[in-house]
Amino acid sequence: MLLSSYFVYNSVGSIDEKAVQNLSLISNLSKLLQKGGDKEMQEIINCFPTFLWLVRDFALRLEDEHGASITPKEYLENALKTQKGNSDMVVRKNGIRKELTSFFKDRDCFMPIRPVDD
Repeated sequence: MLLSSYFVYNSVGSIDEKAVQNLSLISNLSKLLQKGGDKEMQEIINCFPTFLWLVRDFALRLEDEHGASITPKEYLENALKTQKGNSDMVVRKNGIRKELTSFFKDRDCFMPIRPVDD
């Protein structure tokens, strides 16, 4: 991952809780990085590539909670916002979100058009 310009995560449908949880590999990566000191970890994080979430077959409207149009990047950032609550499950969910946002300073989302039959 440190040798590439982009880390592309390819998923189908929408960015939901299950899709975020599937990125638990980031948690494993953080455990490896934490074995070094904070300084070494920060130096490695500074070399991380841009994270690009490719969402295929996306069928939802890109709107915020007020019905205003948003960009795919804003949609991704909204999906990566931490959730409220203190239960173990919420803490675990937020852990992956925090790791994604701290490891990948540059993030973007792309939604190709849906294929059609004719």
